[in-house]
Amino acid sequence: MNNNFKFFIVSISLFSVMLFNNSSFISAQETSLGLEEIIVTARKREESLLDIPETVVALSGETISRHNIKNLDKIGMSVPNLNLNTRTDGWPNVTMRGMGAFSLTQGVGFYLDDVQLFGDASSRFGDLDRIEVLKGPQGVLYGGSNIGGAVKFISTRPSPDEITGHIKLMAGEQSSTDVEGSINLPISNEWAVRLFAFTREDDGFMYNPTTDDDSVAGYEESGGRISIAGPLSDNLSLYASLRSNQYDGPNNNWALERGTPPNFDYPYINDIETPSNNDKETYGASLELTWELDGFDVTSITSYTDTDAKRLTDVDLQPELWLNARQDETFEATIQEIRFASNTSNNLQWQAGLYSSKMEWVERATTRFGPQIFGVDLTVPGKHDDTETTHLAAFGNLTYTSGPWEIGFGLRVDSWERKKLVPAEVTESGLDHANSVDGTEVLPRLSISRNLDEDTMFYVTISKGYEPGGLRHEPVIFDSQGNPSLSTYSKEEAIQTEVGLKGSFMNGRGNFSAAAFLIDYEDRLFTTIIQSATGPFESVGNSGDSENVGFELELAFQATENLSLAAALGTLSAKWDRGTIINGVDMSGRTPSGSIDNGVALAANYEKPLDNGMEFIADIQYNRRGTSASMPAHDSIKNPSYYTLNLTTGIRSGNWEFMIHGENLTDEQYYTDLENWVNLGAGGALDPVNNMTDPFYIIGTHGHPRMISGSISYRF
Repeated sequence: MNNNFKFFIVSISLFSVMLFNNSSFISAQETSLGLEEIIVTARKREESLLDIPETVVALSGETISRHNIKNLDKIGMSVPNLNLNTRTDGWPNVTMRGMGAFSLTQGVGFYLDDVQLFGDASSRFGDLDRIEVLKGPQGVLYGGSNIGGAVKFISTRPSPDEITGHIKLMAGEQSSTDVEGSINLPISNEWAVRLFAFTREDDGFMYNPTTDDDSVAGYEESGGRISIAGPLSDNLSLYASLRSNQYDGPNNNWALERGTPPNFDYPYINDIETPSNNDKETYGASLELTWELDGFDVTSITSYTDTDAKRLTDVDLQPELWLNARQDETFEATIQEIRFASNTSNNLQWQAGLYSSKMEWVERATTRFGPQIFGVDLTVPGKHDDTETTHLAAFGNLTYTSGPWEIGFGLRVDSWERKKLVPAEVTESGLDHANSVDGTEVLPRLSISRNLDEDTMFYVTISKGYEPGGLRHEPVIFDSQGNPSLSTYSKEEAIQTEVGLKGSFMNGRGNFSAAAFLIDYEDRLFTTIIQSATGPFESVGNSGDSENVGFELELAFQATENLSLAAALGTLSAKWDRGTIINGVDMSGRTPSGSIDNGVALAANYEKPLDNGMEFIADIQYNRRGTSASMPAHDSIKNPSYYTLNLTTGIRSGNWEFMIHGENLTDEQYYTDLENWVNLGAGGALDPVNNMTDPFYIIGTHGHPRMISGSISYRF
């Protein structure tokens, strides 16, 4: 698409907003306008976003609905310095400020109502009050696996006040249909139940010429949540929820890229013999009890999650049957947290608590080689994995205010262990063994902030986070008696120093937040492709140290009574330290994989009452991502910058809304992630069919092409 057409689309989008604006900007300045105060729970207590001495991004429920944020990719595009999308196997690909491996180790935690998500972090969570993105290490309050930050989904809780709800029907290109709805039902003066459910079908946008299938990337997803809340006594309240999610769709949505970086072809082709599939089910339950006592509250959070996934992958990515992998996984997680927190309004606020978790992961994999020979199916056992990960932690956090100053100090002691369960694992080499790795981490946090005036705060925050170590599946090592064992990798850790300024201006019509950060990142974890007798697999290992430096700025402004504007930008310079060697390659000064050098997010929302009693709505979002380095870390490719332009516009009439949604209006082609992948075709490096002469080829996961859809919704 040429630049003139792109400019035309942008101009039309902006014009649609200005066309309905019959009030001048100058006259609007004379009216009393102000942004609504944003309340978040980043520090596990309710407080204003502008009072927190760290960078927190909040996406409101209205923004989530209007921007159609239903997956991780859209969250990632909305927040600079957050590189977030869904892996081909359904797990999150994520880095925050360049922290995280963008692969098998997360580095960023995902939460639903303070319950950490593991098996279903990439599921769709609807009926939300907001999404909070906490940038930087969150070790004190959130523990391990939050070295880069946290993404929190805050659900709308049941209310005994009145019956409310909504239903929304969407249909659009790719034969997509989407239905969701929620209802809040009071069951007494103090108790209420809330239900949410959704279902979606989508044919996708990839084509398989071998099977003549234009819905090779199509999927079906459905799920729901039921919650109940109310008091058990005068000072004891309960909140409980059950959730489920079912997904049936492609396992690898990869494109085999034939172009030469940075000149990619971006083919929407998935030419494989065996359609890949990911059949995944998750069920979860949580119970939250809160006792309001004299001077402090006690909160108990208990949760359980069970995920089952069956994945089939055409690993060689070619139309001939040569190498397919089957992975069956189950994942169970049980979490218990008890938190004590002050509930007075004096100068000293405190929290303390205990935390425990146990995650059991079972994987059974098989590999199928080539076509059947004399009726014999060449299927062999692959990786058998039975792993248990446990955490035990104690934490505390103090905040003291004196005049314009606030000093905060937090500390967490986190003990972790990863071990193989009995019966012992069978490795790629076919050797039985058991092994474990553990450690105890001390995670401090210090913040000092000062109110410069009633509207502005300056702060300095130093925090530490870590990602636990673990066990490799290969290579197997042997002790002096010849007993097999797994090799291990150690934890990674990061210390971040953040200096920031945040506040409001023009009597609350605008908010701003600016922050600069320096991260000392040690023993970084990355994955590499390991060849074994049963095919390739990903293995985690410590790669070296890096230094990450960046700057972020956010602005929100109520320009007129009808028009609100928002802008955010982020820059990042992440470099491997001098002397870093990965797979024999000197990485000194290079950019680690998954680090995006800059990002911009712009948004304008316009709502104008019309003479006929209706209301016109237009919402525009422009999101840009700079260049990044692909996987693997030692042989990365530069992924070019890209942007998306989205427009939602329509009419609201009473309780009804009729909207048109345009996503990626300029049909920008881009990859959300890239990787140099081992050439596993029938001919290997000298494949006679595709005339390959390189042992590796490039695979990419497509960003979504242009999509137009319409929706009708009713709120009551």
